Amino acid sequence: MSALPATVPVAVVGAGQSGLAAGYYLRQAGIRCVLLDAGSEVGETWQRRWDSLTLFTSAQFSGLPGLPFPGHGARYPGKDEVVAYLRDYAERFDLPVLTDHRVLSLRRDGDGYLLTTAHGDCRADRVVIATGAFGTPRVPEFAAGLSPDVPALHTSDYRGPAQVPPGTVVIVGDGNSGRQIAVELAGTHDVVLSCSDAVSPPLPQTVLGRDMFWWMSVLGVMSLPVNMQAPDPVVGDRVPELVAEGRIRTVGRITAAEGAELLVADGERVKPSSVIWATGYRTDWGWLDPEMLDDSGQPRHTEGTGALPGSYYLGLYRMRTRGSALIGFVGRDAERVVAAIAAAHGTTTASPTAEGEPS
Repeated sequence: MSALPATVPVAVVGAGQSGLAAGYYLRQAGIRCVLLDAGSEVGETWQRRWDSLTLFTSAQFSGLPGLPFPGHGARYPGKDEVVAYLRDYAERFDLPVLTDHRVLSLRRDGDGYLLTTAHGDCRADRVVIATGAFGTPRVPEFAAGLSPDVPALHTSDYRGPAQVPPGTVVIVGDGNSGRQIAVELAGTHDVVLSCSDAVSPPLPQTVLGRDMFWWMSVLGVMSLPVNMQAPDPVVGDRVPELVAEGRIRTVGRITAAEGAELLVADGERVKPSSVIWATGYRTDWGWLDPEMLDDSGQPRHTEGTGALPGSYYLGLYRMRTRGSALIGFVGRDAERVVAAIAAAHGTTTASPTAEGEPS
């Protein structure tokens, strides 16, 4: 698609993995749609991640509906492979993606919705908000107390070890991203990893020769509702091994920054040469119609079906299950959402031709 349509039955906001999965099912159902993405190219969000990033799901569990991820199913793809895959996916299924079309506002308009972009307006009967779980980088408020003489960056800006000054780097945050980066930097720097109070359960990448997500799928774990407060598991974690070797030191939760020092909850003071904030992301929903939001500013929905008629969500963190924001599992939510749209549209969806499933 080369131009923003004035009207369309379904507008999908976002052309990342969630939006592409929705576009696939909408195409299968014969429902005309447009996918509006803020990036200049499909996969741009993935392209901006650090150079050595690899998925913690194997290729077998990293495919979208209708197209398995290429290569041997047991390997763990790098981020550049994900970018190439997403672009190939959009082209292969001829999905109507309009890049460089950030949606500035989405408002209820009669019995439909009005989407405003920098390139004009589009009216849609129904909307799918698929902007994903990773929005604006989140840095703790106390970071303002860190001296400007101490280089600091968020994981969203981290690319590789050459970017980090020599000396002691403190990584604040011990989720999958923080731990992957800590392992990489342990080869070139003195690494201090700040761990949160909540213990992230460790998961091996393979058990008895099978990918952990194979077991979780077979046992039905990936289809179960999940407690929003439960910490995410850390998959394939090498940090304990490197701690035992003395190549990574762990401290407790960082609670404050005072000049050139970071304060740990137990009273310890750490003086870093640099800091990496592995503190996640926050979402900004200010562009949505206020009627679509609850009192805390979050979307009003039930398992992806919006409180306002004709509105749907995809790719939100733990929206329905542990896999709702994961590339290899978001297709299940997309299929449900598009089935609801198709029913309202008076048509039916087609089954996917292939998708990552345990075998």
